[in-house]
Amino acid sequence: MKKRNIPKISAVILGVLICVFIGVLINKLKENYDPEVFSEDYISIDEVKQELAFTVYSKDEWDDWFSDRKQEYLTQSVLDELLKKLGVSEQIDFVVKRKNSAIPRTEWNQIYEQILGFLDMEQSVTKESLLVLNSLELDDQTVLVTNQGDYYTRLQNTYFTNWMAYEIYIRENQCIGIAQVSRQGQTVENVYLKSCQREQICFLFAGAVYEIELNDDQISCEPGVCDLVFTDGTLTAIKTKQDFIQGQMLSYDDSEIEIEDYGRIHHNGKLPVYQTYGDVSEKSISDVVLGNMDVAYVTAGKEVCAILILQPADIKNIRVLLLADDGTNVRKDIYLKCSVKAVVTCGDETKNTEPDELLHPADALTDTSGKTYVLKPETEDGRIYLCDQNGTATSNGYFGTIEVRNTENGYTVVNELPLEEYLSAVVPSEMPSNFSAEALKAQAVCARSYAYIQLMRADLAAYGAHINDSTSYQVYNKVEQTKESVAAVDATCDQVMTWMGKVVEAYYFSTSMGYTDTAEIWNVDDPADYGYLKKTCLNQTDDGMDLSDETTFTRYIKGNADGYDSDIRYYRWSATADLSDKTEQVNEILSARHSISPQNVLYYESDGTTEMDVSDAGKKMGDITGMSVEARSGSGSILTLNLTYEHGVVKVKTEYNIRKILGCMIEKIVYADATESENMTMLPSAFSTIEKQEDGTYLLSGGGYGHGLGMSQNGANGMAKAGMNYLDILNYFYQDIKIETIGEMEGKKTL
Repeated sequence: MKKRNIPKISAVILGVLICVFIGVLINKLKENYDPEVFSEDYISIDEVKQELAFTVYSKDEWDDWFSDRKQEYLTQSVLDELLKKLGVSEQIDFVVKRKNSAIPRTEWNQIYEQILGFLDMEQSVTKESLLVLNSLELDDQTVLVTNQGDYYTRLQNTYFTNWMAYEIYIRENQCIGIAQVSRQGQTVENVYLKSCQREQICFLFAGAVYEIELNDDQISCEPGVCDLVFTDGTLTAIKTKQDFIQGQMLSYDDSEIEIEDYGRIHHNGKLPVYQTYGDVSEKSISDVVLGNMDVAYVTAGKEVCAILILQPADIKNIRVLLLADDGTNVRKDIYLKCSVKAVVTCGDETKNTEPDELLHPADALTDTSGKTYVLKPETEDGRIYLCDQNGTATSNGYFGTIEVRNTENGYTVVNELPLEEYLSAVVPSEMPSNFSAEALKAQAVCARSYAYIQLMRADLAAYGAHINDSTSYQVYNKVEQTKESVAAVDATCDQVMTWMGKVVEAYYFSTSMGYTDTAEIWNVDDPADYGYLKKTCLNQTDDGMDLSDETTFTRYIKGNADGYDSDIRYYRWSATADLSDKTEQVNEILSARHSISPQNVLYYESDGTTEMDVSDAGKKMGDITGMSVEARSGSGSILTLNLTYEHGVVKVKTEYNIRKILGCMIEKIVYADATESENMTMLPSAFSTIEKQEDGTYLLSGGGYGHGLGMSQNGANGMAKAGMNYLDILNYFYQDIKIETIGEMEGKKTL
């Protein structure tokens, strides 16, 4: 009997030993578990919760659910319950063998990818292989700087080692989990190698400077653009790129660069730009000044992979997009002629033309091959005209060259010409040539300063231009250059205004109401950035009054004053605003302006403090019932206009928005000389009263014409007549400025 019981006793003992052994393993795992260390043996609950963020359950719901399991890492039993909660337990083959045993990361990854296959219908989670260059703590997150861009993560910063490769799970630019450490080589593409010593290299990449050890004596390198290959945390290869082309950049967008003499060349959208002269540093493509900079392009195959800025910009030319008659960037068709013999180039084809020969660029631009049609006069005095199909000129003549590009919607036209020639056709388009010479000089310096800023920004680079020819920038060639405008430009050649070492954006406007204003009227983030724009009084007697008070402003704007531009009819005006039947029109304007700058059109419930859902505002608020001024600037401009509705309030900010809203409410304006204007779309300025009348309409008593910042053009003319020179005028309107030449500024600008 005893012998027959031995096997049963042995089995019991063995079972006890196994349980003890498992218990020891579990306790050992608990002892070794460190939530701040990446492990292949387990995966933390925190990481699991992040990877499940794509599901229908919220973060708080997952926190509650996992808190009941009281585990720091994923176990078999918790995984079994998790699959049931997700409703995929029958689809995913998983059997609990040891309920408290940790799930290895590799096993979890296999199951997780099955979960994604069943539940992530939008494929919001992807898996990427990348190299971690650095990890930076930011608030409660970590920023992973990688060879594929930056990713945020809530994983422990200590999970990652610099220069190691990982396969990670990504959702909405967030690293939500790690699949594994990758032992495969990863490449950091198109870095700029600054220095290469025997044991260390220094390179630029993605806005940062890196120094790393060079452990392999067999790796050779030299300064320039290259690819760096890392394997298992070590630099294993440097692949130098030696193919270059050189030429002026004419245009660029998210996928192509247009290079003079080479046409349009593709790039992958991640295009590094390096300054190779002086202090070698990384820049952005916006630092490349179109048509005015010596630039080299590193190529690989048929693609540009990096740009090298070889020298500072040499500002000579400006590129102007000529808008169509309807104010859009694109024309349905285009005809040209030149006053002298000219040369046409389109891709590899070149032909000569005769004076006044009618040209139809569309005949050469018959496809979307990326060609640009360029018309260049043979002599500098040649002028190019836009024409109708009969050859009749429809524009003033343009100096320089004309470029025509084919787009999906039609043709764009760009005029490239010397900056000084451009200004000679801006000054008379912005200021009458019969103004005093010193006023015209002041206008020339303002126009040059403004153009310089826009030239550096090149907002219209996708069209091959720095600016366009409308009031969005500066009006150009609507009035041909005159001897007076040429004289003003020549007398101030290359002169710009600077403030704190930088060229200023020299705003100007038509006529003041006695004062100019500051940048607060545009609700800018920091008015101090526009410190050169100051409150200035143009009246003969400056009592320094504060016009932010309604009573003080009303008394001032309705009174008489004697100033430098007080003889201009726009100096004072009045209008009647009628809210009747204007709700729909006002709402359309508010909606459009809100879509552009939401912070300047704010919707509230009737209490004026509770924000309203913008999508419901139009239907919910009802009709406009009134309006009032909530705040004024010290110069008197309306800063905030309150529009009262039946069931809500809208607060409108910025002088442009306010002028646009009030402008749609008036039928006509009566000026100081009793002349009138009808069908106005904008109020002349935001320097206006809003006084409710007994009949329910509002009296608008105002003054000035334009935004009111910087130089009053009519005021400048009055100052010139009073004996002030252009330097006096500029220093009167702009605070703490200097007059410098563009050549001097090129050495100062960071390019």
